[in-house]
Amino acid sequence: MTKAPLKAATLLNIRYQFVLLAISLTFLTNVKLAAEQPFTPEIRAQCEQVLMNSLAARGEWSSVHAAEYLIRLDMTSQVLDTFRQQAENATPPFRIGVWRVLAQADPSQEARHAYVEKIRTVLLDDQATDRLHALESLAKLGIAIQSPAELKVVQRMSVPDDPGGSFALWRLYQQRPTSPIIDRLVQQLHSEDDVARLRAGFVLSQLKSLPEKARTSAAQALSEEPTDSAAYPYVASACGTAELRKLRTSQDPSHQALAIRELATRSPEIDRSLPTALNESNPLALRQAAAFAILWRDRDSTRIQ
Repeated sequence: MTKAPLKAATLLNIRYQFVLLAISLTFLTNVKLAAEQPFTPEIRAQCEQVLMNSLAARGEWSSVHAAEYLIRLDMTSQVLDTFRQQAENATPPFRIGVWRVLAQADPSQEARHAYVEKIRTVLLDDQATDRLHALESLAKLGIAIQSPAELKVVQRMSVPDDPGGSFALWRLYQQRPTSPIIDRLVQQLHSEDDVARLRAGFVLSQLKSLPEKARTSAAQALSEEPTDSAAYPYVASACGTAELRKLRTSQDPSHQALAIRELATRSPEIDRSLPTALNESNPLALRQAAAFAILWRDRDSTRIQ
């Protein structure tokens, strides 16, 4: 049986409904994008300025931190321009920071490998004064141990009384994740040395998942940690997102900075109070962390547009 052709009025009505549907979808998409972009273009521009201005502080670790924020935001062009100029002339220990930045930012795989090897060479040099920085940077970059000689150095530095103990354990864990290594890091949270507790807390906070036993031990260590110690925010960070949210409300700017930085990538929640941290009266570390968090939140929605 042959179907009767649709009348012109019916076709017009169908087209009209499609147009209405398209308009509705566009409106809903724009509403969604607006919800995902809670910060104004002016605030985002201010954030970029905070990080870009920080790059100009040659020889300062604040420039390395700004560069690494920008790298994570896929904003590497000015980072490369600034740090390539320092690659051959930077002195210890800042040279390690320069090479670490370029090992992440350079578009050439060969060049990135060359910068990693520069850092590794320092680690293997018994006379180098910045071996600890080299060890820390190789751990942060997630670089595998390549030779028996390097493994021997890392194992030798993994003892509790070595300043690089926690970073060495981190590299050993990257090489072969085991519970005993985590146990040794947790033990460092109870060290009498503030810096040792700080570094152990930092390393534990960077591990993707901790066993419940380790979380419980970290929480116990946090309950014993003086709230005004340098180690406190790092031990808190090792305890997870809930403790980071508490740090965010601290009156200590260094606590706030750490919490903002870590929560930016861990939590989907939007912190609408972040722009207040950009105030010039705040320490640079806090302003950098807030700038990164705002731009990180904005990144995906900007790509959609």
